[in-house]
Amino acid sequence: MARPHSETLTKRESQIMEALWSAGALTADQVRASLASDLHDSTVRTLLRILESKGYVAHEVRGKAYVYRAAVPRDRAQRSALRSMLSRLFGGSAESLVLRLLEDEQITPEQLDEIRKSHRPARKRRSERQEGPP
Repeated sequence: MARPHSETLTKRESQIMEALWSAGALTADQVRASLASDLHDSTVRTLLRILESKGYVAHEVRGKAYVYRAAVPRDRAQRSALRSMLSRLFGGSAESLVLRLLEDEQITPEQLDEIRKSHRPARKRRSERQEGPP
């Protein structure tokens, strides 16, 4: 049975995107060589076509080779994946996600305090820009 179409990235697609984000531009052979697992050439090319259909990858023709590059910045893909996960698994609640991270000891209360401290200045600057000069 075929897997349903998803706009989010699968594990393999994420690995390919990591390679493209790191290198900038790669041929399919270079993508395959950069992956830890030993995927068949046709599998990599199929995944690249799927990523292109999802809008994550673009290619250009150089001679006989297709050269692929990420069409979506890493931070945008991360935001999209996080929104999808929050919606599907946490009812849209960021608080539930953070609570799960704390309960599973993936993040400590001290780390959370550090994140809060480092994030506060950015939030303040953003609100000052929205309000405009005094």
